[in-house]
Amino acid sequence: MKFAKYLLITLLIAGVGQVSFAQNTGELNRFSNESLSVKNEVKLFPNPTTDYLEIKINNATFENATLTVHNIIGNTVEVETELVGENNYRIKVKDLAPGYYLLAIKDENNVFKETYKFLKR
Repeated sequence: MKFAKYLLITLLIAGVGQVSFAQNTGELNRFSNESLSVKNEVKLFPNPTTDYLEIKINNATFENATLTVHNIIGNTVEVETELVGENNYRIKVKDLAPGYYLLAIKDENNVFKETYKFLKR
């Protein structure tokens, strides 16, 4: 009798485990590689920089980005920003004092807002 109860409990546990495993496997198949792609990949180079900082935004999901440079304590610093291609920018940092600066990028709808640190030598 004890053996029959033990066997029944073991079969029930194994059956429940298989059902939950099958459900989890189905969950993984719902996602496609397309949903895992990186959006708004921002690259700053060269970093550290001396004359110009290049900004390249790959897979951009926005248009009309606004770039502002701040010193390390948060004050806005006036710099020349040039659009050199679609989602490619160049900032003249030659006249800035050496040190760390923050580059804030945001779109016109305020959906994308990111800040990046760079070093001016």
